Formats: sequence, C-alpha cells, structure tokens
Amino acid sequence: MRKGITPVIALVMLMLITVGMVGIAYSWFSGLLSTQTEKGISIPPGGAYCAGGKVNVLIQNNGATSNLAQGDIIIAQVDGTDATTQAINLAPGAGGLIVKDWTCGGSCSSGSHTVRIGTRTGVVESTAFCK
Repeated sequence: MRKGITPVIALVMLMLITVGMVGIAYSWFSGLLSTQTEKGISIPPGGAYCAGGKVNVLIQNNGATSNLAQGDIIIAQVDGTDATTQAINLAPGAGGLIVKDWTCGGSCSSGSHTVRIGTRTGVVESTAFCK
C-alpha cells in the first residue's frame, strides 16, 4: 500500500499556493503604483521663467490623493546649484511657486537656465529663458 497525498489534496494545495502568490503580487504592484503617483509633479509650460533678472519656478501637484509639501521636494536646482524653495502645501491638481526670485549667484539677466525639481517619485526639468 502506497502512502502519500491523494491527487485531489495535491491539486487543492497547488491552488492555494497559486492564489497566495497572486495575492502577494497584487498587493506589491498596487503599492508600487500608488507610491509612484502619490507625489508626482510637473512644471507647466512657461512655469520656469525670469522676472527682473531672477528665476521663478511654478510646479503642479499631479498626485492622485496627497497634498505636496515643501518636505516632499528632494531636489531643487537652477543650473546645477541648489535653490531655496518656498513653503508649499499643494492639493492634488493645484499649482504653486516653489522657487522664487533665485539670483543665479548674482544675476540671471540673460541666457537660459536649467531648472530641476524632484520628489522621490521623479525629477522634472525645464528651462528658464532670461532676456
């Protein structure tokens, strides 16, 4: 007489393992996608601009559910130099000024200036043109 599990019990065990693995994969992927859309930002067209020889940067919160605060900004640079950021609390879909009156180490009176703003979700770049 053979001792072991019957084919029916083996099939039930394989089904339980499969359902468990699908559940783990679903929870991991849904968490991954929600964190990627949680703190998304963009710089709208014309959002990086010069005024009076100083660079200003406007951002938009593209996140689905969370407010975007100053602490969520991990990179704020103009021409590769860290720029001072403004205090913000942007609701989803709202926009606001994140860099105000940045002087580029003296004056941004002419030329183009590369702007980089980022959260843990990603970094966006734009160019401010000064005349």
